[in-house]
Amino acid sequence: MKFAAAFKINFLLYFLLSGPLYSQLSLRSGFATLENFGSARLLALGSISSAHPGDVSFSALNPACLNESQKGEWSITSQASVGGLSQGSLTVGVPFPKKIFKIKPSEKRILNAQKGGINLKPSDIFVSLGVDYINSGLLDQRNAAGELLGSFTAREVMPRMALSAKYGQFSLGLGIKLPIISYGSFTAQAISTDYAFQWSGDSTRKQIVVLLRNVGWNFEYFASQSERLPINLQISFSQKLKHAPFRYNITYSNIQRWDLKYLDPQLLVKDPLTGIVSYTNLPWYNNLFRHVTPSVEAQLGGRLYFQLGYDFRRQMENRLTTRRVSAGVSTGITFKAGKNNFQYGSSLYNVAGRINQFSLIRKF
Repeated sequence: MKFAAAFKINFLLYFLLSGPLYSQLSLRSGFATLENFGSARLLALGSISSAHPGDVSFSALNPACLNESQKGEWSITSQASVGGLSQGSLTVGVPFPKKIFKIKPSEKRILNAQKGGINLKPSDIFVSLGVDYINSGLLDQRNAAGELLGSFTAREVMPRMALSAKYGQFSLGLGIKLPIISYGSFTAQAISTDYAFQWSGDSTRKQIVVLLRNVGWNFEYFASQSERLPINLQISFSQKLKHAPFRYNITYSNIQRWDLKYLDPQLLVKDPLTGIVSYTNLPWYNNLFRHVTPSVEAQLGGRLYFQLGYDFRRQMENRLTTRRVSAGVSTGITFKAGKNNFQYGSSLYNVAGRINQFSLIRKF
């Protein structure tokens, strides 16, 4: 028992102290795909609704969401992306061998009044395994002068694992990912971890999640130095209405960085008389809304669900002054038929097109 306790403590410390906590925004990182998830339902909810109770594919975002119903469940997602990229994802909920921690369902875990102190044994442990891939197809390889040298393929494969420990109404989650990126003969690798704390109340009608994503380091890189991973600290809230078939979600992301604005050329104004160029500063609440992503899901009966999400930041970063753009709006539909769960999600990024995802979830 002493060896098991020491192993658990060392395992936790290893990942908590697994290197410097470098961070930058996902759009400025070569590992931006760490913020992509293979779930059509999650895409329709704005991509970051981590407190929404979903299927096993949601564990790629929030490892603490794993529960008993997701054992033996698998999810396959195919995505048609802007620019002809092909992307897919596979997630499987696997049984965890309880003998490792000698878990007894009847045992009181949190407080042992006779022995004193706190018992750190969880009431249950859940695990999921998955992999994501992206393939660009053949791309033109050119030199600095624009001369065609040949072609190459850009690929990315990311094996991942999620683990959740349940303590009554609370759950602790750990996610481990190994993104491997290759551009022709050049490769880059990193190890990334996610940490999640989830509270569920009123029979999961209400859930709160605190999530720290993409903690780790880049140990093989394209340039002469390591690249920072896109750390994202967020808090998410989900509430199922008691007398209406709706569940709403609100997520506040990138808590670690307040200013998400950047130099937007569309905000540069040139005086036609003096030629002086000025920059239009946006109000503080514009920056506040860039952190917030709301979404809602409507349940019609027990088999049909509709999702609607809105990403204000995406809308601001992809808007055009010359025409109206509905970037940031995401929609989806989920249909349950026996052991099968069919999902479709669509998100408009810019005038160039939208992302469409199809997911199949099946219970064995």
